[in-house]
Amino acid sequence: MNATRMTCLVVGVNSSIGRAIFNFFKAEGHKVIGTARSRSPDDVDVYEVNFENDSQVKELIDKSEELDAVIFCTGFLPGKALVEYSDSDLDQVFQANVMAPMRLLIRLADKLNANSSVLFIGSIAGSAGSFDEAYAASKSALIGLTKSLAKKSKNGIRYNCISPALIDGTSMHKTFSPEVIAQHIKQTPTGTLIKLSDFVRVCYDLCQPHWGQLNGQIIDINGGRYV
Repeated sequence: MNATRMTCLVVGVNSSIGRAIFNFFKAEGHKVIGTARSRSPDDVDVYEVNFENDSQVKELIDKSEELDAVIFCTGFLPGKALVEYSDSDLDQVFQANVMAPMRLLIRLADKLNANSSVLFIGSIAGSAGSFDEAYAASKSALIGLTKSLAKKSKNGIRYNCISPALIDGTSMHKTFSPEVIAQHIKQTPTGTLIKLSDFVRVCYDLCQPHWGQLNGQIIDINGGRYV
């Protein structure tokens, strides 16, 4: 990996986490491209990609340079119990949270540089469970995917998953009532939530060469709420 200037693909720039990571890498002087389901005309280096559309995926792959880092920020959280799900809801959750990353990884295989970093954004729900059982199951799948890919990694490519609890400053955080946020904080031993700006810095650091031996790991960022 180029220690001075990386080429990074951020998948899911529409999300608050994805946008923050995209902007941070760019501000640090790296080459960054991103994907989004929809984009504005002035959104530079962001490609509109529906991962169920093979021609759009192929166009992204054709335009991509060799990559030093890929960060998957796609996610969909309906926030309801399994008995409230329709079949289409289930398809949407697993498509966004699991299928899209796997489909793209298959096609990106030849674009990953030696010693590159692939980072999945998971969730505490994947390990600790959630009110939304389908969402938790989809995030659990990322854990199995991460560990399985790491065992077969070649050329120093490493696969890791960072699993946060609620992040202060995200779009999800902004939808919660003060009472719900207070409950999250109460259940967190450190008595605080990680800020989006700090979470982005952790993601950035994990893509650096000095983490070259970190492979197949689930990094829990939750203040001790799940250990």
